[in-house]
Amino acid sequence: MRPGARIESKRDLFEFDRGILIGQLNALRLTVRNATTEIAMVAAENVFDEPLSAKLKRKARALERVARRLDDLGKKLARAKSPRKRK
Repeated sequence: MRPGARIESKRDLFEFDRGILIGQLNALRLTVRNATTEIAMVAAENVFDEPLSAKLKRKARALERVARRLDDLGKKLARAKSPRKRK
């Protein structure tokens, strides 16, 4: 929905809210992916002692799993439809 557009229906509200969520989710996914890359690179360089480097590698893998779950959520949001009238 374009800035300044008039919201005229529940469908418009749904699309507006969904657009906001998708934007926030995309920003979060980008942040997680960037952090994952940075942590994995530092861990691979073995800048720190072995126990800490190993922990960083585990955390990078955990963040990668979070990123995949965020990807799945983004796909579900993109396909989401407005609920029918509630009785």
